[in-house]
Amino acid sequence: MSRFGIYVLTIGAFLAVTAELMLIGVTDLVARDLQVPLSFIGHLVTAYALAFAVGTPIVITLTARLERKRVMLAALFFFVLANLVSSWSPNFAVLMVARALLGLSGGVFVVVAMGAVSKLVPPDKVGGAIGTIMMGLSGSLVFGVPLGIVLSGWFSWQFAFGVIAVLGVLIWIGILLMIPAVSGGESVPLRRQFSVFMNKKMVSGFLITLFVNAGSQTVYTFLTPVLQTTTQMNTWMISLTMLVLGIFSMIGSRLGGFGADRFGVKKTVYLSLIIHATVLLLLPVFMFSIATFVLALSVWICFTWMASPALQTYFVQQSPQNPDLALSLNTSFTQLGIALGASLGGWVVNLTGDLMHTTWAGGLIVLLAIAVSRISFVTPDGLGKGSI
Repeated sequence: MSRFGIYVLTIGAFLAVTAELMLIGVTDLVARDLQVPLSFIGHLVTAYALAFAVGTPIVITLTARLERKRVMLAALFFFVLANLVSSWSPNFAVLMVARALLGLSGGVFVVVAMGAVSKLVPPDKVGGAIGTIMMGLSGSLVFGVPLGIVLSGWFSWQFAFGVIAVLGVLIWIGILLMIPAVSGGESVPLRRQFSVFMNKKMVSGFLITLFVNAGSQTVYTFLTPVLQTTTQMNTWMISLTMLVLGIFSMIGSRLGGFGADRFGVKKTVYLSLIIHATVLLLLPVFMFSIATFVLALSVWICFTWMASPALQTYFVQQSPQNPDLALSLNTSFTQLGIALGASLGGWVVNLTGDLMHTTWAGGLIVLLAIAVSRISFVTPDGLGKGSI
């Protein structure tokens, strides 16, 4: 597969997550237009996340034996349809259904795309290829919310979803023309799927993903009020800081893929987690100036995202015959970690009344990820009967 083919899949992954994040910046507009309380908009985020986390592994299982290019095209078709319904939604109920369909179709596309890439590039290039796609996911952090705000401000939030639909059609055409056929894997019976949770390497690997995302989200959820209260940043400075962090997340994704190929998954994951936890635990020390604080946050977000492509590569290595199921389960644990981290961060803030306490809480959670990674990496291959 050509490099341009990988870029097409990367842009598709970018659109999938941007469709989720775009809503965050326009919640007040959506609530006003649909005449619902602002608190209801949170249910739209939940619908997307649950459909992504729960529905994706089910669809991946049901389509395991189908040719992967067709699955990607089908997922993108429903993704475009969901965006069109979102742009047309006359009421909250219709938009809720559209959001669930967005989460399901976007999740299936991202997982199948990463699985297909692992079969279309040489083994020593898998980490780099997955890292490139992960750049699309992290890039949505840079442009997702601003894109929604700009398009909604100039036109409307409905128009913003329409733009995503049009771009989705272009990616559909790109995949049709540029991506070769990819054979499906073996169909995995439900009994074997559940047996994967008897495999220590796989379960501990999923827990690494859970704790990494929970630790980072404990802080990231409250990062804007942290910046407002501790550094007295105004809205413009916060927007610029978020842009810088988004750029560093893309750099981290690229470094993670490069590190997995060059130095191996274990070293890359260990380095990422150690620096991730250290920066969070010491973050208050860097608060004596805005420059040092933003620098510390940039290092933190870079090494946070560095772990992701390395872990994706790890799961591909553990299940080379059918990587899609492992990747989809890992994606589900990512979504669960995000939800867990946001809840834990809120609990810490309510308990202590201090936003900065989220940093040490997040750091302690990442330390759990380091401990679990030790279990996963030292467990001999093939232990247990849960390989997939």
